[in-house]
Amino acid sequence: MNIEERQAESADSVTSGPNLLNEAVRFLRIVRRKLPTLIVSMVIGGVIGSVWYVTATRKYESVSEIMVLKTEGNVLEGNNSSNQRTIQDIMPTFQKLMTSDNVLIGAIAKLDKKEHRIDLKGIPRAKWTNELKKNLTVSTTRLTTLLQVRYVSKKPETAMFVVNAVVESYLEMMRKIHNGDSRDNLDLLSQEEARLNALLQSKEAELLSIQQGAGILLHGGDKSTHFLIQQTIKLSDAMVEAQRATLEAQALVLSVQNALATGADIQSFIQQAAGDVSREFMMREMGIGSNDANAAAKREDELLNDQTELEVRSKMYGPNHPQILQLQNRIRQTQKWLDERPQIVAAATKQVREKELGPKLLAMVKQRLFQASAHEAALRQEFEMVNAQAVGLNGQMAQIEILEMNLKRLRAFYQEILEKIAKIDIGANSGLKVSVTTPAKTSLGPVAPKISTTVMLCIVLGALAGLGTIYILDVLDDRFRSPDELQSQLGLPMLAMIREMEPLAGTGLDTIVTFARPSSLESESFRTLRSSITFSKMETRRLVVTSTEPGDGKTTTLANLAVAFAQSKKKTLLIDADLRRPGMTQLLELKGPRGLSQILRDIKPVEESCLENIFNLGVENLDVMPSGPRPTNPAELLGSGRFNDIIAWAETIYDQILIDAPPVLAVTDPAIVGRVVDGAVVVIRPDKNRRKMVLRAVDSYRATGVQVVGIVANHIAGDGNSDYGYGYGYGYGYGYGHDETLPNQDAADAQDDAATDHDEVDTRLAA
Repeated sequence: MNIEERQAESADSVTSGPNLLNEAVRFLRIVRRKLPTLIVSMVIGGVIGSVWYVTATRKYESVSEIMVLKTEGNVLEGNNSSNQRTIQDIMPTFQKLMTSDNVLIGAIAKLDKKEHRIDLKGIPRAKWTNELKKNLTVSTTRLTTLLQVRYVSKKPETAMFVVNAVVESYLEMMRKIHNGDSRDNLDLLSQEEARLNALLQSKEAELLSIQQGAGILLHGGDKSTHFLIQQTIKLSDAMVEAQRATLEAQALVLSVQNALATGADIQSFIQQAAGDVSREFMMREMGIGSNDANAAAKREDELLNDQTELEVRSKMYGPNHPQILQLQNRIRQTQKWLDERPQIVAAATKQVREKELGPKLLAMVKQRLFQASAHEAALRQEFEMVNAQAVGLNGQMAQIEILEMNLKRLRAFYQEILEKIAKIDIGANSGLKVSVTTPAKTSLGPVAPKISTTVMLCIVLGALAGLGTIYILDVLDDRFRSPDELQSQLGLPMLAMIREMEPLAGTGLDTIVTFARPSSLESESFRTLRSSITFSKMETRRLVVTSTEPGDGKTTTLANLAVAFAQSKKKTLLIDADLRRPGMTQLLELKGPRGLSQILRDIKPVEESCLENIFNLGVENLDVMPSGPRPTNPAELLGSGRFNDIIAWAETIYDQILIDAPPVLAVTDPAIVGRVVDGAVVVIRPDKNRRKMVLRAVDSYRATGVQVVGIVANHIAGDGNSDYGYGYGYGYGYGYGHDETLPNQDAADAQDDAATDHDEVDTRLAA
């Protein structure tokens, strides 16, 4: 397998490595172990909640319901059918009006008794309206025209009285607004009625005077057949329609001006002023056109597609993958656009309504009034010209007929004015009927605090506090709690779990459990490791064994594994490639001039040199190549082509090649060795190694293209308990010195960082 293939496999292993699901499972296991902490936190939360519930001030609520109905339009619209959809669209306006300062000021004025102002006690008068708003809630029921008014107070009677005061103040404001509109229309119609009445009396007197002096002319010939008379009649009818249009335009201008001044809804005037053709244009002006809705729908489709794609890619990539980050960023941007759009549209609608739509509508109705007046003036001018011709042509008879026509027209218009005046109801609300359907009542019990809500909050907050405490403790304690946690964090197979072992008496092979006690439970762990490696899916003939830190037991583990392979009838070569601090050489008492470093520096052929530097300690099928004399440039020697030749030669002789390397984070030697073998086995002590250090060690192998076969959890508690007690001090430093010998197995595993000189070493060995 070449380097490129190993790097590709390494990238795949990173993708299938730790993810959010594994992290969640790991945290749940920690919570299970720390369950007493969670229970204590919830109990404390329950105690605090109980104290708060007992001492909290009781709140009482009173509710009233108001119905808004559409009866008919304004005075110039005639009898229109009910249009509740229009009312539903503007219900937010009525809801906002209910909590306006004017309504609340009117309600406060009605709170004349001291006990009714209990919620305002100790608050400056200038802040009374704000205080009422805090306790006042106005809501609408979807697809209805009902307003629910709720107020929460310290006393049930106060709550009921405040709700009634707010509702009464609101109704008074509505009557004042709409009554003012009706009065303006009534004044306009009354002025027109007085003018028409005076004109009628004048024309009737003029007609009577002419008739008295006309005599026989009243029974003249067929006058209606003259085209001037017919034209006069048509112009008279047209003038009636023009005068009606002018009057309607005047009333519409006045109504729009009044609506803009009072802040009332102007949508009812848009249709009247612009017609159906301009509806889409007006909707676009208010920021709610069809194009804008299509844009929002398109964004929602994009959000759904991105979320679906994120869910699919999250199963393929890690949380920090560029594609995942890009999708998450795009989802946040789209969601932010959709969340902010209603506020933007509302603000734009309000701004357009106040700054653009209102003035445009007013200009439109004024233009309509100008056109109607100009049309009426043109008709009047033409009528007077034709009328003069008719009078001159037919004399008094034509004049009499024209006067009769004028009187007929004036009487019809006068009658219409009288009918409209009769329809105006000063107490009405110009097409809107507001009435109380459910009056406020005294609350039978407090609405706050609720025992169910309090219990739920205590449980939730207590659980959150407990989980937060457990999480903080977990962050502060950065060690693995169990081999299962270790396996899920690294995303690597657990090859074996080796229990904590007591050191054996003796030296050399006598300290190797699989050799000294082949039938013991500890030996079975190494045979399990051997089986896991043998049945691995990848090639495992050439393996390097390393660890994260000194003292993890990788030398002892490798020695036992080598004996286990030899016992399975596999011809095994054990190479001590730790040229800096050779623990395997010291463990097996093979210190001397022969070994790996001698082969690497030798000029003899590799085969001849290897045979001279290999030892057999009496174990069948097991040969050992010690480290040899300590070189000054171990990394350069291991990176040379001669080391590759050694491995190539060993493949022709041995079934299994095992290489002991320094800790992976200490020096670069393990990465150098790992590039010429099939894979690496990392020995880890879950009770000692820190998460960050272990993750960094495995990632360093993956980054250099070294295939990690799996991990070995060493020093597991003999009782099977995975919740380790940590009495070990933490410090990282490989600490290679001149000391090349250790007295026994414990020293080889610990690899003490303190270097001693050769005299002290000789003294210890002699002892």
